[in-house]
Amino acid sequence: MSQASIDLHIHTTASDGSTPPAKLLDEAISAGLKTISLTDHESLDGMDSISSLAEAQGLKVIPGIEFLTFFQGREIHLLGYCFDTHDRDFRARIKEIQRQRNDTSLQIVDNLDRLGFKLDKEQFYQIAAEGRTIGKNHIIMALFKAGYLKTKEQAIDTLRRYLSQNGLAYVIFTGNPFAEAVELIRKANGVPVLAHPGLIHDDKMVVDLLNTARIGLEVYYHYFGTNRRQLVIHYERMASEKGLVTTGGSDYHGAYTPDIKLGSTMVPSETLDSLLREKNG
Repeated sequence: MSQASIDLHIHTTASDGSTPPAKLLDEAISAGLKTISLTDHESLDGMDSISSLAEAQGLKVIPGIEFLTFFQGREIHLLGYCFDTHDRDFRARIKEIQRQRNDTSLQIVDNLDRLGFKLDKEQFYQIAAEGRTIGKNHIIMALFKAGYLKTKEQAIDTLRRYLSQNGLAYVIFTGNPFAEAVELIRKANGVPVLAHPGLIHDDKMVVDLLNTARIGLEVYYHYFGTNRRQLVIHYERMASEKGLVTTGGSDYHGAYTPDIKLGSTMVPSETLDSLLREKNG
């Protein structure tokens, strides 16, 4: 199986990454990437801002997005690719979902305040006012800025204790049910793909999700831990058995995830081919 310089899971400052889209473009070229997808949460702004510039520099940009969705009481991430970028209804719905997500994030900040973490909410209002999506990374950085966090280990513990599902400050976002998100992408002639299935930690739910609608599976992913390769092989086999489109990428967030490098996850060229065939089929 040949390998290609492809990264189809990238975040910028349009959502919860630290790298501006234009700088990301330079980094992608420096990293030797030939095909990328900016999959910012509930945002197309990053993709919009680099599309023509990328083409001029010989870099192929696959339209992409990542949605936070809700399924059987769980937070599930869904990627969308190759959709019609001119679909006005799609874009309008994305903006609506983004506003709802930001409202939920602000509720989490309020919960942290009640738990003794006094953060300047103006910084979050500013993110929303700029048309960006407030994510957990923004909250963690605000906690560092306010002096509540000093180390990476403290940040990981805070994510687990306060911001993960069932965490003390957590508020689940129910505004974009999984099946509706899949349909939204399909209506825009896109290809929906279940993101990082290994992070769900429940293969029964993964199968339930795959049986809910016709979707692909993100197989090639930068999992942490010693079982990274085993997870890739496992989901590669699952996708093959079910005849699913596969995708992959680093889930790069810039300085927010310093251990993950752009293009660090090798994605087979066949993956891109199958994605484009699904789009055209």
